[in-house]
Amino acid sequence: MSEASFSKFELVRLLQDDGTWLDFESDWRQQCDEVGEDFDNYAEATLGAVRDIIEKEAKKAGVFALTMNGIHVAMCQVNSAMLPGYDGPVARVRFITLSPTLDYAEGDISQYAEVMIKLLMHVIKLALNHDEMRSKYVKFHLRSPADTQFFQAVGKGLNDTELFGSVAMRGSWLYIAFK
Repeated sequence: MSEASFSKFELVRLLQDDGTWLDFESDWRQQCDEVGEDFDNYAEATLGAVRDIIEKEAKKAGVFALTMNGIHVAMCQVNSAMLPGYDGPVARVRFITLSPTLDYAEGDISQYAEVMIKLLMHVIKLALNHDEMRSKYVKFHLRSPADTQFFQAVGKGLNDTELFGSVAMRGSWLYIAFK
C-alpha cells in the first residue's frame, strides 16, 4: 500500500485574520524555493484573483486549501450562489491550483489523481455540511481538458451511489446534483 493511502487530508478555509493565508503563502514559498521557482511569479494570475477574495472574507465565497499531513497540496475558490436554471444554491469550484511541489513533480500521476479526488470529496462535504456554503448542486471546473476522461470515470462511480441525483460532464465542468 502506498504512503499516500495513509495520508490525512483536510480542507482549510484561507483567511487573513486567523493566519491561515499566511501559513499557506509561507508553505508555497518554501515549496517554490525547493523546486527552483519564484513564488511571486508562480500562478500569478490565480493567486492575485484569490487574494481579493480572501481580503473580502464573504460568507458564501472563499478560498480553500487542501492539506495533506499539514502540507498545502492544492488550492481552489468556492462560492455558493443561486444561478439561473437551478432550483437551489450551486457551489462553484474554480481556480484549482496544485502546490509547486506537485506541479513540478516528476512521475507519480497517482498522487495527482488522489489530490484531485480528495479535493472533490471535500468540496462535496462542504456543500452538504457547511452552513454558509450549503448547496444543492456542485459545479467543479477542471484544471485542463486532460482531466475530462478521469472525471467522467469518477462521475460514473458517483452516479452509482445513493447520495447523488445526477453526475455529468459538460465541457470542462463536472456537474453534481444531490438527491
